[in-house]
Amino acid sequence: MTKNDEGISQIRKIRHIISLENGHNPQKLVNYYIQLQKEYPHLIEYKEQQTKVLESPAQQAIEAEA
Repeated sequence: MTKNDEGISQIRKIRHIISLENGHNPQKLVNYYIQLQKEYPHLIEYKEQQTKVLESPAQQAIEAEA
């Protein structure tokens, strides 16, 4: 995937149109997307964020011994 990828270009155009329709106002954009989430909750897939702290080999060895 490159900066000139056709799919990415289309997404950027759509995002620009949505921004334009909301006056390029960040608060209006946030409200617009919140409203979409409320109207179409079945289209949004929520996943719990799983954050794992990467451990150093030394930390892994200590935990393995415990």
